Parts: sequence; structure tokens; C-alpha cells
Amino acid sequence: MKKRWSWVGALLLVAAFAACKKDVKDPYKGEVKPPQTSKTYETDAVENLVKDSIFYYTKLFSLWQDKLPPKNINDLDKKDYIRHNYTRYFPRGEDVLDWMVSIPKDAKGNPIDRFSFLDREGVVSGEIQDAIATSFGMYVIYLQTEDSGNNAHLYIRMVDNNSSANSAGIERGDRIMSINGNTAIDYNSQRAKDFKEIDNYLLKETNLTVKFKKPSGDEVTRTITSAQYDLDPVLNHQVIETNNKKVGYLAFSSFVSIKKWVNNIETHTPMYDRFESIFNGFESQGIDELVVDLRYNGGGSTLTAEYLVDRIVPPSANGKLMYRYEINALLKSFGWDKSGEEPGPFAPINISKKGTLDLQKVYFLVTKGSASASELLINALKPYMEVYMIGTYGSNDNGQAVAENTYGKPAGFFEWPIVNDDIGLYVTSFKMYNALGQGDYFNGLTPNAHVWEFAPGKFLAFGDRSESMLSTALNHISTGSFSPMMALRSGEEGWTNRPKAYVGIQENMRRNNMFKFNRGDVKLR
Repeated sequence: MKKRWSWVGALLLVAAFAACKKDVKDPYKGEVKPPQTSKTYETDAVENLVKDSIFYYTKLFSLWQDKLPPKNINDLDKKDYIRHNYTRYFPRGEDVLDWMVSIPKDAKGNPIDRFSFLDREGVVSGEIQDAIATSFGMYVIYLQTEDSGNNAHLYIRMVDNNSSANSAGIERGDRIMSINGNTAIDYNSQRAKDFKEIDNYLLKETNLTVKFKKPSGDEVTRTITSAQYDLDPVLNHQVIETNNKKVGYLAFSSFVSIKKWVNNIETHTPMYDRFESIFNGFESQGIDELVVDLRYNGGGSTLTAEYLVDRIVPPSANGKLMYRYEINALLKSFGWDKSGEEPGPFAPINISKKGTLDLQKVYFLVTKGSASASELLINALKPYMEVYMIGTYGSNDNGQAVAENTYGKPAGFFEWPIVNDDIGLYVTSFKMYNALGQGDYFNGLTPNAHVWEFAPGKFLAFGDRSESMLSTALNHISTGSFSPMMALRSGEEGWTNRPKAYVGIQENMRRNNMFKFNRGDVKLR
């Protein structure tokens, strides 16, 4: 869903960008220069505006604005300054953005902004606000098992509800034997091709004929379609009784927004009703403990994170600070972080307790794929209750166990349409800090304990109380100890089914982020 934004004359681009060029002597004067200035790309008029707009608004909105050219922000409004000095040296808008976000570096010389992106098709608002996705709806992982030797097989680790894969009966734990008749989909074969073949199957094909092997040993062949479906991120919810306690369990894969705007009127989405039903059920059954499974949840709307904090936090936290934002100096001068009777869009967020749950602790199941709004939810609760995180082991190239943190994204962005309403720019513009001033977890949040998610006999459905991560939480609830569950190391009993690193697997990067959708028009002034 696209929103109407307010524009101010001082920031109108078209007139400035369309103006005739003029020569500038020594244009950089110590500024950061484009990577090359010998070849120009200016034949596509629309793309020129896209490139110019990306440069302009990335400089305006970036959390690391002071690191980006030009040093004098007023130079942006000089006629033809942006195009003549910068954007004409890049073929496409994405190239401009990639270069700009590569400029701010951390202490080790690595780029800080791993997150900003351009959405040319309006996919983000569809998935996060309107809960509409387009894909096969299955997510995979390479596992090195006892029968694979130094190779690894391809397995299903999650399936979206309502997707084609879900309708075909494909489930977590199934092994993929072939795709379109191709059996050379093992790790070593695909690594030799830089995983481009498997990426093409999962990302670019419309139909796939896939042969699966079920955990029972049965083999089935199904044809699935990459098609649009209603995204229901709730993977499982239930109340589990253990050691005379009632434990609420909720697993969900995306922070789909609980609100949307129709003709500038705010309304609830079906996701709001879904969460209301789940938490009302937890309250009516009188749960004593809560386990929230965010292991593959890459984030989404901050509005949904705020709702969940209000639901989970104890009543004693009502009215207290949930989190505050940090934005750049220019946006502060616009009053964007102002609180009071007419708060800015990035005013501090306070807790407004919802429901009757009065829990003193909460458990989160996380992996390195738990990011953004997932991390915001966890961090915001820390000042007010005991927060336990159960993470996972990965493995390095030598097959050794590696204890993993969460993804590490304490920053987010909002949508800014450029050139036309179909192109959305998402510039990393804000960070959040909890009531204790804790934030900046770019290296991720560190779990209290780590287990092996794919241990033999433990690679089970979400909500199965014998599944490795959930059983660890239930064990701690019963005994107060993690230690019996942690002896999974390279060479030790149980250290089988090791994951093989494959970053390119068809994760939807747009879900792996944190989006602040407007509570009204965002204005530049």
C-alpha cells in the first residue's frame, strides 16, 4: 500500500535536477569521490532522476549523514551539483546507493550500513503492511549429515502458511532430492557453480517439480508455483503443560504490521486480530510462562513490535519508556524526535500495557536470522523482566561448532517514494535504545545458551515439545538449568547434521529489516 507524503518546496528535486549543466572547477575539494569519473551514464532520463533522488535523500536521511558527501549539505541544492559531480558516473540507482552505503566504516574498516535498499516494485509495503507475498513459500538449508560425508544435502527448514509449498504438503525436515529432474543439487555441486543454479530455481522460476524425501523415508514428487498468497506468519501457537506449569508458545516468522492506512485513515489489519486472539487465549488459559519463537524472524514493522511489548511486559512497566530513537542532526532540526502534545514521528515510545498477563520472565528462541524488529522486541523488554535467549550453534569450514548471536540490526528505516509511487527508497535512518540505554548491538544479541537445532531426532515441527530449541526452554522452566542441553560440540556425541554456510539461499532480504510505517504524514520542513 502506498502512502501520500508531504513535500516542501525547498526539497523539490525535479527543477533542480533538470537544470542545464555548468562546469565546476575542483568540484570535490577533499570530498569522497565516485569510484570512477571517466565514463558517464546519462542517456536514460528517468534513471537519471532515480539516481539523483537516491543520492539526495540518502544524504538527507542517513544515520551516518556526516560521513557522506558532500560535506556541506547545502551543496545539494546547487543546480546540477549532484548529477555533474556524482550520479552520472553510475549506470543505475542501485549502484549509487551501494556506493554511498559503503562509505561509512566501523573501527575495523567494514561498512556499517548493511541495510539500506531500493524497492522498485513496491514489494515491501505489500508484505509487511498488507501481508501479501509472492514466492514458492519454502526456505531451505544445507545439512551435512552422517550419510553425506564431506558433502551436504538440501533440506526444508520452514514453509509459509498459504503458500504453494504448504498446499503441496511440503514440511519442515523434508529433504529435497531433485529439482526439475536435476539431482546435482548437493552442496559441493552447487558451490562449484557459486550457487547460481539453486538461486535461479528458488528465486527466478515460476514452476518447479520437486522430489522430496520425508523423514519417514517416503519419497514424493510435487509441482509448486511461485505465486501470490496471503502471508500468515504464525507458525504455531499453543499452551503446553509441563511440571505443573502452563507455558504459552508462539512462533511467527515476520512482524507483519498490525495497522495500515486507507485514505490516510488508520485501521487494524488481520494480523492485529490474529495476535489479539492468541494472547486472549493465553490469558484465558492462565499461562505461567511464555516462549516466543523468533528463530527465522528477520523483522518487519515496529508497530507490531510495540504491540507485542505491550502484551508481554508486566503491568508494573505501564507508562514507562519502551525505547527512544537516535536520528541525524538534520532530522532533529526538523523536530522529528520532539515529544509533547505534537510529537514528531520519532518521539520516544512509552509502554501502554495491554491485557492481563503478569509474567516475570520470557524466553526467546533465536538464531543468526533473528533480526531487527525481533531484536527490538527482546531489547525493549530487558529493563522490565527476566529475558532468556536460547540460540543455536552453526559450524565453520572446519566443521567446528560456532555459538551464534542474533543478526545484529539495531537500526531501521521508513519508505520514501522517489520519482513515482512505485519506487520506494529505504535509507537506514534511525537506531533505538531501550530504557537502560542499551542499543548498538551491531554484532547481535548474545543468547544465554546455545543448542544444536538440527540434532538427530530433534529437527522437528515448530511447537513439538521434543524439538531441540523448545525442549531447551521447557527444561529450563522445569529445572532452572540449561547445562544438560548444551554438550553439542564438534567430535562429541550428537554433533551430526552440521549446517553448511550458504548465504545466498533465497531469504527475502526485505523481511530482514525494521520498518517504521507512518502514523501520519512525514514532513520535511
